[in-house]
This record gives sequence, C-alpha cells and structure tokens, in this order.
Amino acid sequence: MVDPRRRGALIHEAVADHAARRPEATALLHRGGSVDYRTLDAAAAFHAVELAARGVGPGDVVPLLVPRSAQLVALQLAVLKCGAAYACIDPRWPAERQAAILDQLAPVLVASEPGVHRDRCESYPVEHEHLDALAARGCRFEEVDIDPSAAAMVFFTSGTTGRPKGVVSPHRAVTRLFGPAGLPGFGPGHATPQAAPVPWDMYAFELWGQLTTGGTSVLVEGEHLLPGVLRELVRDVGVDTLWLTSSLFNLFVDEDPDCFRGLGQVFTGGEKLSSGHVHRFLLAHPTVPLHNGYGPAENCMLTTTRLIRGADCEVPGGIPVGEPVPGTTVHVLDEAGQRCGTGRPGEICIAGQGLAVGYLNDPGETAARFPTVMLDGAAQRVYRTGDVGLFDDAGCLHFRGRADRQVKISGYRVELAEIEAEALRLPGVRDCTALALSDPNGQVTNLALFYVGDPGEDAPAGPSMSDPQHVLARLREVLPGYLVPRVLRRLDRFPVLANGKRDHISLLSLARRSPRPPLTPGSGRPPRP
Repeated sequence: MVDPRRRGALIHEAVADHAARRPEATALLHRGGSVDYRTLDAAAAFHAVELAARGVGPGDVVPLLVPRSAQLVALQLAVLKCGAAYACIDPRWPAERQAAILDQLAPVLVASEPGVHRDRCESYPVEHEHLDALAARGCRFEEVDIDPSAAAMVFFTSGTTGRPKGVVSPHRAVTRLFGPAGLPGFGPGHATPQAAPVPWDMYAFELWGQLTTGGTSVLVEGEHLLPGVLRELVRDVGVDTLWLTSSLFNLFVDEDPDCFRGLGQVFTGGEKLSSGHVHRFLLAHPTVPLHNGYGPAENCMLTTTRLIRGADCEVPGGIPVGEPVPGTTVHVLDEAGQRCGTGRPGEICIAGQGLAVGYLNDPGETAARFPTVMLDGAAQRVYRTGDVGLFDDAGCLHFRGRADRQVKISGYRVELAEIEAEALRLPGVRDCTALALSDPNGQVTNLALFYVGDPGEDAPAGPSMSDPQHVLARLREVLPGYLVPRVLRRLDRFPVLANGKRDHISLLSLARRSPRPPLTPGSGRPPRP
C-alpha cells in the first residue's frame, strides 16, 4: 500500500499506484506492442521475488546488462521494489569498460541476457519472455520500506582519471520533477519517446517522467531518434513530449524542421543552445513550447528550465537556462562561498532534493564536490558544478560556460566561449565549437574552431561566406591575435556521442589531421590582456 503522506515519492510506488488506479492504461509501447500498467507492475513483482531470493536488498546496486526493452523496465522496477538501486550498463560497451564498472559495483549478482558470461558474481539470466507471461504467474511481493532519499540508480560518467565515475541518485531526485506541480507534458494522455542511452540520466527523464505520472513511454529502436521516426511516432502513437540534446535538436532543425509538427512540449539542452537554430524553430513552430533544460547528472536530469521566448535569441551571452525546477535551489557563489550579486558571475551551485547521494566508492571526491556551505545562517549541502553563471534582475539564470574551458596560451588567459560567440556572429557560421589543442605534456599550443556553415548566406557569385579562409579573415578583424584559431574545420554536421552530445575526441582527431591556415605576424588586433 502506498503511504499517502509520500504518494509518488518512490519511483516504483508511483508506478504501482497507477497500476492500481488505472491498470489498463498503456505504460510502454515497443516494437508495435503495448504493455499496460497492471502487466508491468506484476512482471516487476515476479522479478523482485526472484531477486530477493538471491539476496538483493537495501544497500545493493544491481547491474543490468540488458538492452532497451520492456523487460529492462520491469527489471528496474523489481530492483527498486527490493529497496536496492540499479545501474544500467550498455551490453555494447567494450568488455574492459564493463569490467571496470562491475569491479566498482562488486554486486551480489548481475542481470544479463542468457549466454552472457559473468565470472565476477552470480548471474541472473533475463529471458526474452513476454511480460504477460511473467505477470500471469501472479507473484506478490511485499515491498521493502525505504526513504525517498535512498539510492535508486547509478549513472556512470567519464572520470578525469579515465576510470568511469558512478553518480548515485536517490528516488526523490526523479520524482521531484513530475506531478501536478512539475514539468508540463507528463501524465495521462501524454507520451514521450525513450531514445536516450539507458545508462544516462536523461533515460530516466524520458522513462520515469511518464511512468511515475501515468503517461506512456515509447521505447525507440536504434542509438538515436531520427526526424523521420519522430514524425511516425507523433502520427501513429500520439507522442507529444520530446527531449533532445542541443546537438540533436540542431540536426533536426537543419535536416527536417517540420518534424516537430504536432508536438505539445519540446525540451532541449545538455549543451549550450544555438540561438540561430532556436530562432528558426520558433519561426516554424510558434505554438510549440520550447524549453531550455540545464543540469548535471549530479543533480539528476534537470536543474533549471526556461520556456524560450523570441527575445531570448538576442541575449548576448546566449539563451538563458531559466529558473530552478521543483525541489531545487540554485546559488551563484564566489570563491569565498558567498552569493554573487545580480549580474555578477560565479560558480553555479545546486541544492535540494535532486542532489546525488554522492560518487560511488569515492568519499573524497564526494566531500569535495558536495560540500556543506553556510548560506543565510543555515548549513546547506550543495553540488559545485564547475559551471559559471549569473542571475539577472528577474531571477533568471544565465549560463556562461565551464570554468575549466578557460585555458592559457602564450601567457594569455583564453575563454573558448568568447571565440564561439564571435564566430556565431558571422553570417557564414550556423553552429560552432572551439577547442584547445595540447602537446603530449598537456601544454596548450593552439586553438581550433569547428563549425557548420550556413550556405543560405552565400552570395550567388563570389567567395563563400562560410569558406574557412573567409571565416578566418573575419575572425582576425574582431579577435586579438592570441584568440584567433590556428585550425579551422568546416563540417557538414558535428559528430555526436551515444548520449547525443558532441564528440570532442573525434573533433580533436580531425584537428590533428587539418592543415593550419597561414597566419601572418600581427594578424588580428593587438593582443589585449
């Protein structure tokens, strides 16, 4: 029975509540089939009985090496019913990465498809049996009583040491976002494509956002959602709420701007938005709400959102990231840990129910990144993002880049975002990313600019405004010499990672193969400190 005092605060209890109140409502759509809430919850109960019998309980983390499927969702719910947390591991990851993660988890067992050998612990084989068959067994499971602050999931991100870093997130980090006072576009009658990689926190956004509120999650085949597939999902199954990383959003706007037709809410983020792409979207779809979403995995899924207005595209520092989501507080702090005044930049620090429990097996890093600070005479646990931002007079947060994107070259301190901002003002540049190039000792030696050209700005006759030499010449006019990139590479599109974010490693590889444009002494304005 769901405790009415905390209804919806635990992920699995929220799903079970919908199974009790609306059992025949569609929870999942996958490969042309559907799973209702009653079947999903009953199948999860079957797995929970089996997992508990094998020793899974509170404090455990269960690795799930299962591809995107209804079976995976049932397993996730089963683990949560046991009071444990799950960690989704992509079966396609290299064996070394899988092994490194399993070594960190030291799990009681690992759930994987039959035939996948695991010699580190007991294996729980996951058969491709329809959930209907599991639900028909009528298993009943007495759920473990846990607090919403208990761990629910572990996301593995890239660590600075090359070792995967596990972010442990609690139930309330998910459930705080959804419900009557939460984000729009979730609940009965709403549907979201689930296309984000299963190990990523935005997988939880696309899945639990609907399942904890009574909506439908549509499991998408393939590594990425494609514009043509989105059109089909809107037309055939009524998808109306969408999340895209900003890189994928740009790609959709470039290749098929009409594919957003019929949507009710679009959320995008994960990287800084392109004002040009957003402007084109708003012109094409003035009635479709577009939200800028900002937030690190350490404050699960989203920290702030902004319903974008047309005027936001003209803001010099880029489109604002908005106001805190429910259950979240944002502070902009200086180096002394004090609040920065309005308009003054500082480090974005986050507090509230979305904060991770910490980093898996890393108390030192947890203490450093999740310190307790004194604000207004009260102690608050915060996450130090390493992002730079500021609040405007209206209390809206503006993102100003990463503190670690500030590099030093030839004795000058360089903000890579400044190069990007100037490049985006050029008529031949639609989108861009600036990166620092380093020698084997880590010393920054050169700067590189990668950009997608805007052929619509080219004159019928004459030089192309998106030609690298033209872009370089214009940058020399507006940037000091030490800020002018030594490597320019025009791309048809940006390479992206499995999570939809830009693949900087691939870009750096391209830079090493690119000829450097000739730069004459004194090119650009005289250096300024």
